[in-house]
Amino acid sequence: MVSAITACGRSFRGAALYYLHDKRRDGEAERLTADRVAWVETVNLPTGDPERAWRIMAHTALAQAELKAAAGIKATGRKLAKPVFAYSLAWHPGERPTKAQMIEAARSSLEAQGLEEHQAIIVCHDDEPQAHVHIIVNRVHPVTGKAATLSNSKLKLSQ
Repeated sequence: MVSAITACGRSFRGAALYYLHDKRRDGEAERLTADRVAWVETVNLPTGDPERAWRIMAHTALAQAELKAAAGIKATGRKLAKPVFAYSLAWHPGERPTKAQMIEAARSSLEAQGLEEHQAIIVCHDDEPQAHVHIIVNRVHPVTGKAATLSNSKLKLSQ
């Protein structure tokens, strides 16, 4: 299995438009079809609907200060500018993992990075010869409001 980390982003809406829909064609502002999406799984979210899930994740990120205050954590440091963390896991083109195996690999990758309590959306695409999933993670912890540290994520994923 090979992992690839994308740069952190600011917009859960933008990530959802990209991962939950087909790729845009030249000249299109957005594309709302979802033919390449095989299935979607949510983690630590009260819904299985990915459209509602990314909105909840965005709300959690916006409420970071309130979450910290409710958890009794000092609101020190800079405000988190990029709460969206996304990465992918891909298998060799000859491998055919089941949905359960792909979900287990995604959940294990979250755990390896210390993100098992964070909100996430796992999206499986079937538009490439290799099986792969994309994981969109909210860096803001849904209870404490603390931002996840992503140092050594690439190393943690490769292990």
